[in-house]
Amino acid sequence: MIKRVLFICYANTCRTPAAFELAKLYAEKIDLKGVMFDSAGFHIAFDHAQPETIEYLKVKGIEMNDFKPKPITKELIKEQDLIIGMERYQLTKLKNKFKDLKEDLKGRLFTLKQFNGADKKNLNIPDPYKKEKMKYFEILEIVEKNVEMLVNRIKQINKPS
Repeated sequence: MIKRVLFICYANTCRTPAAFELAKLYAEKIDLKGVMFDSAGFHIAFDHAQPETIEYLKVKGIEMNDFKPKPITKELIKEQDLIIGMERYQLTKLKNKFKDLKEDLKGRLFTLKQFNGADKKNLNIPDPYKKEKMKYFEILEIVEKNVEMLVNRIKQINKPS
């Protein structure tokens, strides 16, 4: 059973805040109860989500003006049933940073696309930071599509047998 999901990326200002908010939205839409979503990053460079992320989510009816990026910590990692990175290198970086948790991470660490069954050549969702707005929104649409799939998959996994 999956009860806690953490989205991770580089700075926790673009893709992961969007994934976090969209996961809550889609979980509510399909009545997925008892699952908590969160997000964190390796390097906290700002005290807010990127304006493009805020704008993209606002169109979806999500207000997130009070979002504050947070760092990935050992305690945060240990609490999770599922840890979802946006790019494969982030999963490697996490395993290297928390070597003593390597065994605990088995079966809980995936890229967003990987969790949804993407082929090995297409597992990364690129960082939209400093891209033009149209490209930024295209990337967030990929995040959104994959988050919706993830939420539906979690509902299936958590379904009582």
